Amino acid sequence: MESPLYDAVCEYFQQADERIVFRALPRQVAGALGLELRPTLEALVAAMFDGDATLHWEIVCPTCGGRGEKHDWLRHAQHEAFCENCQMAFTVHLDGESQATFSPHPTLRELGPEADDTEFQRQLHERYPPTTVHELLTIQSFRDWAREQPLPEDEHLEVSCMVIWFSDLAGSTAFYERIGDPRGFHLVHGHFEILFGAIHGSEGAVVKTTGDGVMAVFLSGRRALEAALAAHRAVANFNRDQALPEDKRLSLKVGIHAGPAIAVTLNESLDYFGTSVNLASRLGGLARGGEVVLTEAVFGEPGIEELAAACAVESFHTSVRGLSRPLTAYRLSIAGPDSH
Repeated sequence: MESPLYDAVCEYFQQADERIVFRALPRQVAGALGLELRPTLEALVAAMFDGDATLHWEIVCPTCGGRGEKHDWLRHAQHEAFCENCQMAFTVHLDGESQATFSPHPTLRELGPEADDTEFQRQLHERYPPTTVHELLTIQSFRDWAREQPLPEDEHLEVSCMVIWFSDLAGSTAFYERIGDPRGFHLVHGHFEILFGAIHGSEGAVVKTTGDGVMAVFLSGRRALEAALAAHRAVANFNRDQALPEDKRLSLKVGIHAGPAIAVTLNESLDYFGTSVNLASRLGGLARGGEVVLTEAVFGEPGIEELAAACAVESFHTSVRGLSRPLTAYRLSIAGPDSH
């Protein structure tokens, strides 16, 4: 891969103080280059793929902060780790104890023994927040690479909180009947490209497709809602560009929730399960065409109400199978008539 950003990261790895680029913290690299974190992470991941950088998986004790590297981490991962300093076991969370750093690959730059300066590293870790594996797994290229790093059978890893996005097409069965399978397939395929672009453009990653829908993950509810709004606008433009009559237009619906989940390998891919995932999926079912449905966990995030200001917003209470109490949710009407 060649790009100005990629070249800047590689040049930094070649020229910066050895102690800084030894297990470099991505936020420190981004700050030194005057860049946002996301493009810096993408460049670091690309450098890893191209053999210019080495990724270090580290499990950090939540009590003492002791760090232990795990080689081929996903292949040998366990949901519990043991700290020799504290003499205690702890649960491994993808968005907490599982952290990532990068070093120049020896073919790019050979680091000397003085690079491993424990006190210098401690000071850097106090100054810059860590980058978690969960953050890396919202980068699509890294998630795709993780397919080659399956978790052990019957093993799982926990995520303390993740934003889960489910989309679907309203009335898809009737849509295929009205428009015919060949034409319907072509249009639905085009809608997937739209969704993938909206998700990636808002710093999310596609986990899988589900029939005519998509499951995606984001680091914040704001980013997930940005993706939903962009997807709704793009689908409306797609309908117009395809000159589709009203009864043959694609009608998107999206559900978004934030909460804990577990990560497992299923069908040779890293997937997520749990109550939060089930709830996000059911929210998509509560949405109607041209709508986004959010839970309170998402609607209460900073910046969400500002984004939602352009929509008609309605709060409602609903019972959800598997939950003991009714749920408060928010229905955002984006565009077009309701379609069930």
